[in-house]
Amino acid sequence: MSGYIIYHYNVTDQTRIEQLGPLSLPILAQYSGQLVVGSGVRVLEGSPYTNMVMYKFKSVAAAKDFYESDEAQELSKLRNAVTEGIVVLVPEYGSQ
Repeated sequence: MSGYIIYHYNVTDQTRIEQLGPLSLPILAQYSGQLVVGSGVRVLEGSPYTNMVMYKFKSVAAAKDFYESDEAQELSKLRNAVTEGIVVLVPEYGSQ
């Protein structure tokens, strides 16, 4: 079953945030991931962060391999410098 990596964040450096997309897509492709969400969020309830990016992978293990890869960890340095938020790994509904 599919696995998802979700980045939920506020942008703290508007001048550098645009660097993330072009740098992340080749890494995503290398791990056969798919960008399924990449936008600001519309708050319906609560106080979430303002932006979300979600990647879909063929399995939780593949998602974890992507996230733990040297390339993604290197890119996380830039992400952490220009955003504040959380990253979660979520299995597809119905999987353990």
